[in-house]
Amino acid sequence: YGFAPMQGRLTTRRVQIASWSIGRAQRALDMLCDYVGQRKTFGVKLSERQTIQNWVADAAIRIHAARLMTYEAASRIDRGEDARTQVSMIKVFATEIAEEVIDRTMQAFGAMGMTKELPLYLMANESRLARIYEGPSEIHRWVVARQLLGLRS
Repeated sequence: YGFAPMQGRLTTRRVQIASWSIGRAQRALDMLCDYVGQRKTFGVKLSERQTIQNWVADAAIRIHAARLMTYEAASRIDRGEDARTQVSMIKVFATEIAEEVIDRTMQAFGAMGMTKELPLYLMANESRLARIYEGPSEIHRWVVARQLLGLRS
């Protein structure tokens, strides 16, 4: 009698974790954009470096996609539709992009990015744990694959 209500709670919790991950990724991107416009290396602002520009663009694209995926999953849940596959997709996608964006932001900040003086250190730890909470990424990939392959009803 308790399995179905618990599954519903897990679905909501996974959307919540994805949302937190998107927020962390956005915060890291904001920090990255602010910093690279100020920091110079060898006489050139970091914001003028192609690698940094690619990091910024990739982060913005992925954050936008994660937000839209999360809205769609939440909308399905609100309508009472099955959203297990969409929720598993966003749990994987949002947690992994957060970790990537935070890591690249730490890289751009150099040694300062590794200190506890900035929130990046805590954000990196939280993002790593988010990939495990409420089911690790490997389980959610398994859920998505089984659904697409027709191995699960």
